[in-house]
Amino acid sequence: MPDKKTMRANEIAQAALAVFSTNGYALASIEQIAQEAGIGKSTVYEYYKTKEDLFLAAIMEGAEEWTNDLKAIGKDTSDPIKRLALIAEMYLESCQEDQKGTRMFLEVIAQTCLQGGIFFDRPHLIRELHQRIVRVMVDYLLDGVSRGQLKPDIARNAEKICINFMAFLDGILMHGLIEVGYINVREQIALFLENMIPLLIDDADNSQNGIEHHGRTTQRLKTG
Repeated sequence: MPDKKTMRANEIAQAALAVFSTNGYALASIEQIAQEAGIGKSTVYEYYKTKEDLFLAAIMEGAEEWTNDLKAIGKDTSDPIKRLALIAEMYLESCQEDQKGTRMFLEVIAQTCLQGGIFFDRPHLIRELHQRIVRVMVDYLLDGVSRGQLKPDIARNAEKICINFMAFLDGILMHGLIEVGYINVREQIALFLENMIPLLIDDADNSQNGIEHHGRTTQRLKTG
């Protein structure tokens, strides 16, 4: 169990995440974060020296929550295709359909790509966060292979498949934000999965091994 100091640092990071998600990095202030955490500004500085340090801690806190949500999917179903669909649903809910999630998505991209951004000279931090998510997804594919639900050769390319899936989700969500009203992100993700599924399983209706009919899975994704 974390000690009291660690718990307080985590609480401040959670408050910072809420403030950054609402106001963005530029407009967020230490005063707002202290108020959100229910503590004094001086107490915040006991744990984090700068707003930049707070942003880093907030992103790490958000990534921890995201990873835990991903792991929870594995407890809800053993169907690897449904797990992928639920991961896509998480993306939609946290980014496209939640303005706070959208803001943080854009903030991380900006702080990574723009010179002088918080992550511009720390690409390893984003890489580590990305790899944590990929590892959970890889475990789901390998579990599907071990259960006989997915093709055996998927094990050899599991990491590449997951990286491609993540890249698609990030890319289509970005296009959805840029081309509002033109791209139906739900339909695009459902189409991607429909074409991806036959590459992963031998039998489209592999119900005897615990695979739900993929048409039902993607239809739910389309309709929300």
